[in-house]
Amino acid sequence: MSYNGKMIQEKLIGAVLLMGGVGTRFGSCIPKQFHPLSGKKVYQHALDTMLASALFDEIILTVPPDYIDLHHENLTIIQGGKTRQESSFLALQAFQKKIDIVLIHDAVRPFVSKKILEDNVLGAIQWGAVDTCIATFDTLVHAPNKKSISSIPPREQFLRGQTPQTFRMDWILQAHEKALLDGIENATDDCQLVLRQDRPIHIVQGEERNLKITTELDLLIAETYFATTHSGYCNYK
Repeated sequence: MSYNGKMIQEKLIGAVLLMGGVGTRFGSCIPKQFHPLSGKKVYQHALDTMLASALFDEIILTVPPDYIDLHHENLTIIQGGKTRQESSFLALQAFQKKIDIVLIHDAVRPFVSKKILEDNVLGAIQWGAVDTCIATFDTLVHAPNKKSISSIPPREQFLRGQTPQTFRMDWILQAHEKALLDGIENATDDCQLVLRQDRPIHIVQGEERNLKITTELDLLIAETYFATTHSGYCNYK
């Protein structure tokens, strides 16, 4: 067994797949994570990669109320909250095992790779908290009033955050509990809450293909990507 494999085997690793969003920006009555994508629902692509990785001792899925009857053998399915933050916290409390490290991933990022999952788990074991990030090639502008630009920061100082985000279980639970005590209820991701605890968050290298499906155009891009990478021209692992 490799050193990395031994590190993972010594910990109980959990995963949360956040599927509770209703997709108001997607323009469909079906939440985007349940839309078909190349023969499966969007969320199933990420879930299948998680299962195939054999990294996780327990997996929790958070779903909208209308999908609570969803069934996956050996997985725990719970109703998500009104916000991403609430869904994440509910999932953390739903684990039956004494999880050491927990990975949290958005179901609308269907092309997460096994490498990203492994790097996240190993990074969290080593450092306590990691975020998956990639470089930005667009110029960023600071426009608080959305009408005029106040500054243009150097893009070299910024990265784009993806998921998964992975943490020591005690760190992320403490971060959620403290946020609620402070009246914070709508954080856009879990790293925001951990940063409030003055915990260091290390970076795991993301991938361009780990795209997020937010709009109908994103779904079309995902379909095109899948068709290209499964046509014999490319081979990603």
